[in-house]
Amino acid sequence: MNNQRSISILIGGVCALSLAMGLSRFGFTPIIPLMQRDIGVTEWSIAVLASANNLGYLIGAYISRKQCIRKNLLIWLGVGIVSSIVTLAAMSLTLSETFWLFLRLLAGFLSAILFVVASSVTLGKGRSEWAGYLYSGVGVGIAFSGIFTPMFDRIGGWQASWQGLALGGSIFGITAWCTLSKALRLEAEGSAKMRKSEHLIRDYRWYVLLVSYGLEGIGYIITATFIVQMIKAMPELSHIANQSWILIGLAAVPSTLLWAQIAKMTDIKVSLMLAFGMQALGILLTVAIPNQISILVGGILFGGTFMGITSLTMTLASQMKPEAQMQAIGELTTVYALGQIIGPIVAAYLQKNVNILAPSFFAVSVLILALGALMVLRVKDIILKDCKSE
Repeated sequence: MNNQRSISILIGGVCALSLAMGLSRFGFTPIIPLMQRDIGVTEWSIAVLASANNLGYLIGAYISRKQCIRKNLLIWLGVGIVSSIVTLAAMSLTLSETFWLFLRLLAGFLSAILFVVASSVTLGKGRSEWAGYLYSGVGVGIAFSGIFTPMFDRIGGWQASWQGLALGGSIFGITAWCTLSKALRLEAEGSAKMRKSEHLIRDYRWYVLLVSYGLEGIGYIITATFIVQMIKAMPELSHIANQSWILIGLAAVPSTLLWAQIAKMTDIKVSLMLAFGMQALGILLTVAIPNQISILVGGILFGGTFMGITSLTMTLASQMKPEAQMQAIGELTTVYALGQIIGPIVAAYLQKNVNILAPSFFAVSVLILALGALMVLRVKDIILKDCKSE
């Protein structure tokens, strides 16, 4: 019975992340060219809307650490689900860029809240081993938008695409509510007891994890933002720019499960270092050896690691801070969101003042720095372990 309940909670968590991240947050990406084609939305407007979404995500991640969220998980779960669906549908109802700006800001805010709440509920009560399965939900949502947006487009252009994502989001949302709300009610008494003693104790290990995950936010968003544009700028390779993005998405779907298995076979910190190293290598391949094979291999390495790093980091955080799991996830999500705001600003400056490849080299440097921080932590842990054994 307990196993069936855990699986039910896991399904709800996957559906919640599919809605929160795959559709509400990233569903904008495949609709951008449709809005440009149908109503002439400018590059500047797209950049402003994307920035608003990132800002909303940062605000939501920060607020998710507060007591007002942790004491009212059921309410915020419902608000996050319903409002995420509404913001998707509402994008199709107006041509006002001011209203779009508000909707994308709100969508980012709700994505972060729903991400933290769903992660906390799904991975709570000693279920941190489910992280690899849980975070595959992001890939499921991205795959849904990538597959069905062209179909919705054929029905009614950009407006039908937003409405179609809202319809798909409703299915994910209803499933998430039915499973996670039940889990919250059943675990309410135990959760209340846990919250009384919930306090995030920060030590050097925690700060190393925070810094490395914040750096991942910078490195990841730079690559995700500029890689297609960079490949299109190479005349001999421009024809595979879109295929490389599809490949990144396909590689992301099973990656969290794969990294969970690697962590079981090795060690979660070793796996995290390996993921950072492979991501840096994937980005480096696309800029240092610009040919068709290296770009496709680089796309697989990047797509196969960015959600894996999230999954491994959240699992490690749950193991390090089981008494304050939601605060830990919220704090990590905040620094990641901050990195996603800093990254594009630095990248845009480098692209304008150096060259189009400079942002990718900067991303590689940032990821190597994160890898170095984790290696220092790992070496220090080994030294301390050896000292204790003596």
